[in-house]
Amino acid sequence: MVGRKGIQPAPTATLRKYGEVGSSGNGEGQNGGHMDGILRDRDLLEGMTQRRPISSIRKQEQLELPFLGIDIPLFLEVLLSGIITKDGHSRRHSRRTSRRWRRNSPIFICLLVMICFVACGADCSAVAGGDGQTIGAEKEVSVVGYTYDEWSVLEGVIKIKDISYEKSVTVVWATGDSQDDWKEHQKISARWSAGPDKSGYEFWRFLGSAERATQFYVMFEVAGKVYYAPGNYENYKVIPWKSTTTSTEASTSTSVSPPIISSSTIASGTAHASSIPTVLPVQPPSILLPDHGIEPPQSLPDKDGCSNWNGLDSCPSGTTYTFPDAAESRRWQTPSQKGGDSDYVSTFQDYSDLIGYADIQYSPLRDAAAVVVNAASRTGEELEYFFNGVRQRNNSFQALASDGLDGLDIVVKTASGKTLVLDTLHFLWQNSDVRPPTGANFRGGQRGAIVELFGWPYKDVGKECEFLAKAGYMGVKIWPATEHLWGSNLYEPHGEFRPWYLVYQPVSYRLNSRMGTRAQLRSMVKACRAAGVRVYADAVVNHMTGQAHDIQSHRRRDESDGTCRVSPGRSGSAGSPFYTSGDAYKLNRNTQLRPALEFPAVPYGPTDFHCERPINVWTDGQIITKGWLVSLTDLNTEKEYVQDRIATYLVDLLSLGLSGFRIDAAKHIGPASTAQILRRVKAKMGGVEMPEDWLVWLEVIMGGEAQLLACGGGEWSWYTNLDNQLLANGFSRADIHKVKIWSSDYPKEHPICRSTNPRNNGWVIPASRFAIQNDDHDQQSPGSSSRDMGSHGSVLAKDKNVERHRRFEKLLFSRSDAQWDVKLVLSGYLFMENGASGFPDGWSDCGRWYTGEQDRRGCLSVPLDRAYVEGACGYGGREGLREGRYTRVHRDLEIVNAMRRWIGLGGVGERELGIEGCGKGRGGRDGEGEL
Repeated sequence: MVGRKGIQPAPTATLRKYGEVGSSGNGEGQNGGHMDGILRDRDLLEGMTQRRPISSIRKQEQLELPFLGIDIPLFLEVLLSGIITKDGHSRRHSRRTSRRWRRNSPIFICLLVMICFVACGADCSAVAGGDGQTIGAEKEVSVVGYTYDEWSVLEGVIKIKDISYEKSVTVVWATGDSQDDWKEHQKISARWSAGPDKSGYEFWRFLGSAERATQFYVMFEVAGKVYYAPGNYENYKVIPWKSTTTSTEASTSTSVSPPIISSSTIASGTAHASSIPTVLPVQPPSILLPDHGIEPPQSLPDKDGCSNWNGLDSCPSGTTYTFPDAAESRRWQTPSQKGGDSDYVSTFQDYSDLIGYADIQYSPLRDAAAVVVNAASRTGEELEYFFNGVRQRNNSFQALASDGLDGLDIVVKTASGKTLVLDTLHFLWQNSDVRPPTGANFRGGQRGAIVELFGWPYKDVGKECEFLAKAGYMGVKIWPATEHLWGSNLYEPHGEFRPWYLVYQPVSYRLNSRMGTRAQLRSMVKACRAAGVRVYADAVVNHMTGQAHDIQSHRRRDESDGTCRVSPGRSGSAGSPFYTSGDAYKLNRNTQLRPALEFPAVPYGPTDFHCERPINVWTDGQIITKGWLVSLTDLNTEKEYVQDRIATYLVDLLSLGLSGFRIDAAKHIGPASTAQILRRVKAKMGGVEMPEDWLVWLEVIMGGEAQLLACGGGEWSWYTNLDNQLLANGFSRADIHKVKIWSSDYPKEHPICRSTNPRNNGWVIPASRFAIQNDDHDQQSPGSSSRDMGSHGSVLAKDKNVERHRRFEKLLFSRSDAQWDVKLVLSGYLFMENGASGFPDGWSDCGRWYTGEQDRRGCLSVPLDRAYVEGACGYGGREGLREGRYTRVHRDLEIVNAMRRWIGLGGVGERELGIEGCGKGRGGRDGEGEL
């Protein structure tokens, strides 16, 4: 549950109707079930509080005695309210009168019961059943369940009859039992959450602060009438926070905290035993801003010159980091397929008018999930949703592990025929358990070695997992799985064709990348899990693609020779449209305004980004986290919608069977926003402890910023404030330990705080909270120097010295100066000596794929090399290291056995690993690997 300080276990109170205990419905008050929070018959007499004036009692509540003309509720109210209150004091009489009432009350009660039997023909079942509805009729309003947490947050779900479109649902609460304890401001408005379902009921959610609340009731106003729950002047009791939870539907208790209350209902055509949704998920934040206003148009740059609109999206001042809301008027730039636009291609779908995505939200046991589609129409059209072909008007679907779904296909349509097709979803329960190699103790996935297969296609990774399992590696890390910058019609200014770093410039969160499709990703993950190997992915969530890298044409003047250079647009690896404002000089055909930052397939719009500002100060946390890193369009990760959309993407990865992720450029997101994103991940994963093997490591490259980012202990400190933020967002100490820091101080400067924090030898947090690595992918390109290892490490692509590199990889596992739990091995390829920085999967072969108008001779090509080769040796095997070839460092026998000793496994030989012939004299051990 989301409280004021994050997700925490919180109890619900068991509710009952008058005359019921637990689930008993016979009106006899039978004891049974969990008794905490149950309203007993004695409570009804001793704890009844008048909530409404007599004049406000609705007609449906007035059950009359025909022969006497007596209104029973009014009769009871006058009789009881004038005589007795909870503490036994009379409102109009003295204590002596109250004592007289208590002494003679059995007579009054017997008389009342006799009158009821005479008037009702000995059938008073209608009287006992009042829940705030028409007596004896089906309920118009009831409370499904509620929680009250340790921070005084009252939260719950209300079930109401869909009587009319216009309706209002309000929770009114009190701080005591007297009339004065009901204050006018003590109200919480409920919001629609789901429905109507097949029975015609909607589910509404309420959540708000209710400090010192002791009881509440629900007021449902619709079609000129008012209905109340629980009815008959009862109130729901608010029970102080405990560690157990209960439900209004049953009297059993459980130690699992309830799911985050949410906003879905059962999909049409899907049968379930209960009319109440299995998971009631939260409606995600709105994609669009309401009433954002209109940005004034800008005049066109000179048509004959070389000017553009650069600078107009820059931050206007030093303390401004976001776009004005009016920038949203530049959204909806995608060409329309019905408008005859020549720029339209089929992969653009109807993004010109309809955008959206699917959000998976799990139950605490993760055996059920609600899938909520968050979609928006440009013109506000009514939407219809199709889940596996079944049409419905509500935007959610209930998925159960017991349903046996192979996948969930989702289509959204507008009344005018606009269509949005989403990628097929899969769920956690569809993944097999990971069974580690015999004898390996990975501590549930929290201690072990992970191989980073740099530039390996999914199909090759899936095959390689059999070797990784035999060798004893805990997991494999893949490149970002998202759709990214692509294109065949141009090469980079230095001749690079499809360089590796384009994979780190996402254009959507669709899982179709250079490495393979979503289906191939899932197939690979299944193969690796079956082999006993966990899979992790790079997650690029700080930014999207670079400025001026989009599907539009651009122009700018070359400062070196003064020529005006016009460049064509690019594409995404899944064909999605995307827009930036850099170097743009044409009005968008749809908006007739200058271009804006927009990624419709996510979807992100202008205000989901920080305004443009370079990072030119490295001692200011605001600039580091809100500036644009090397002109990459920086996401506004403080914004609720952006955080939730990122969390949805990360949960999608987990649902496909991944065990965790490395968060790229986490340094530029900041501890607070990172913790808030992970809180949303936790909420969507059921709001309970994360899976045992969930593992995250955060890239934090630091040098001169160490005092700010680590040692100083302030707002921007990853070593102290990250944990504070995670605790504040509901993470347990156990889950916090699953979040590691990948810090650039290893191996030369670790621990980086030893000079300023000599206590504990400079370890501000334990070494077990770090993930360490010798060679990493950011150091591969010539000239990269963001991480200084000096003589303490080796980058193979630069040193090209096998023996030196092997020594540092072995040292990674043999050193005993600190207790690190996660150690990573980079296994990539050598760059081409001519400067080509593509990778050898075949997609950077200019001869096969380049289609542009630039001089083909300037295109720097990388030929195909198969990543997976059965029986291949580490460091290039017999042939040694060669440019444009995969290195397969992780297959080196000495490194494998150093790793195995570290995790407590015995040594292994070539035959057992299937790499016979890779011993001494191979792979450069005698200098053969030198270039």
